[in-house]
Amino acid sequence: MKIQITAGGIYDGEGKEIPVGTEFDLKAEPTAWAGRYTVLSDGEKAQKKTAPNPKPAEGAGGNDQPPAEFVAPVGPFTAKEKSPGWWSIFDGADQPVGKSVRKNDLEGFETLSDDDKLAFATESAKAAFDKAAA
Repeated sequence: MKIQITAGGIYDGEGKEIPVGTEFDLKAEPTAWAGRYTVLSDGEKAQKKTAPNPKPAEGAGGNDQPPAEFVAPVGPFTAKEKSPGWWSIFDGADQPVGKSVRKNDLEGFETLSDDDKLAFATESAKAAFDKAAA
């Protein structure tokens, strides 16, 4: 198997970094180097390549979408079972708000005022949004 080094961070037995572009003939694929080499030939198998996912140069296109913005949920809100054993807060469009929780985590939700339900649902939705955006 013949490979070519495509990224830094690979060192020889003396601790010196192997230059990008260096080619090797190996008996087996060095999976510990994943993403930092390209397979040039693999005996009788078809040619296989792994390519790094470089960041586009600034102004070179790519994902020009602005980052997502949090939008507060709209009531009225209800707490109900989403799937066996898992409950969620549902908004006025009957869409789940935030993450699913166990029933006891929503105990007393239905007795809250509409303003308190809005605050609780918004906090839950914001936490789920922030986790997904991270």
